[in-house]
Amino acid sequence: MRRKIQRKLSLIKGQLAKEDSRQGLMRLVGNVHPADLAEILNYLEREEGSKILNSLEPERAALVLPEMDKSLERDLLQTLPNSQLSRILEAMPSDNAADILGELPEDRTTRVLSLMEKEEAEDLSQLLKYDEESAGGIMTADFFALPGKMTVKEAIERLRRSDIEAISYAYVVDEEGRLMGVLSLRKLITAPAQTELKEIMDSEVIRVTTDVDQEEVANLVRKYNLRAIPVVDITNILVGRVTVDDVLDVVEEEASEDIYRMAGTDEEELLNRGIFRAIRVRLPWLITTLVGTMLCAFVIKVFNAAIEPQTLIALLIFIPAIMAMGGNIGIQSSTIVVRGLATGRIDLSHLWKVLFREIRIGALMGLVCGMVVGTVAQLWQKELFLGLIVAGSMFTAITVAATVGTLVPLILKRFNIDPAVAAGPFVTTSNDITGLLIYFGLATWLLSLLK
Repeated sequence: MRRKIQRKLSLIKGQLAKEDSRQGLMRLVGNVHPADLAEILNYLEREEGSKILNSLEPERAALVLPEMDKSLERDLLQTLPNSQLSRILEAMPSDNAADILGELPEDRTTRVLSLMEKEEAEDLSQLLKYDEESAGGIMTADFFALPGKMTVKEAIERLRRSDIEAISYAYVVDEEGRLMGVLSLRKLITAPAQTELKEIMDSEVIRVTTDVDQEEVANLVRKYNLRAIPVVDITNILVGRVTVDDVLDVVEEEASEDIYRMAGTDEEELLNRGIFRAIRVRLPWLITTLVGTMLCAFVIKVFNAAIEPQTLIALLIFIPAIMAMGGNIGIQSSTIVVRGLATGRIDLSHLWKVLFREIRIGALMGLVCGMVVGTVAQLWQKELFLGLIVAGSMFTAITVAATVGTLVPLILKRFNIDPAVAAGPFVTTSNDITGLLIYFGLATWLLSLLK
């Protein structure tokens, strides 16, 4: 913990120990940055955090709540009276307010909305209808929109009176609210005063509809270097915007989700699930790997009868190297492809290009590793044929592993199966099995030639 936060935490704990602590708390936390205050709350007991949150003005609490960890936020929301929560949500950007309402039970959400201003409640009710991982679910309903017939002078005056947070663009709409174009603020303030907005707007607007997945929204913002992207309904009526800070949250959320899924788990399990529930989530992936190891044992047993015991023992020494290298290369390739699919850098149209690139990389690495381990095997065991078997198996296993690691995520994506969930166990297990088949198959073939 940073010294500044640690010092402030000590002062807050001391103040909380006093009977009449409200005024003292307000003075202590009044100049603490919302993100720092949210971090401090992580180190306090639930009752202490609730006391601090209840001491804040609604406008101040509206800045702190979105900065909290989700688990802490859920705990503290339970301690807030509905009347106070409604005032906090009114002071908050609509997208953050909708996220918080989405964490509440449905009956409490209804009660809180009934205590809010009618216009605010209607906006939030509309946002709650969208899928939480869609453009509609992450957008804010606050945007700066102007009619196309308005002059630059009138638009600047409207901008001065606006209380909308973080305006990056002025959106130009027609009489029905349909999106016509967009203006950067720089272009707006440098244009002649009597020019109509429709004359200087950019009509080629990068936009998304409410049902577009949040990952696609993030990819568009990154690709076109946008500070915000407008959201429209199916009739092209402007209903909101997704800002760059929302996109950063999406990128972090999606990256974390993919990492957890590759491990067969998720953040909810890490933080909140009981032991037996966590086991139910993770055990199927371990069973998948266990089945793969039993298949590997079966492969060894099949070849056991075909290879002399002394030769088999010499071959067994190098099994860990063959399996480990194939598994590592496979995971490297699959991770690159899964990440590329998640960020939009790779799609199914890139299949052959990505595949041939990874095959070439795998073959070259397999050649180098095969030569090294083959030389070691020959010098160690004093057998030329063993060096050839190990070298050839290593080369082939790594090349095949790179191919499988590339193909599996792309095939899973083609059949709408999340590659972040299934690719890791499938690639690892299949590469272990194919590595053994290659190793013992090549050994059996070469030994038959020597007889």
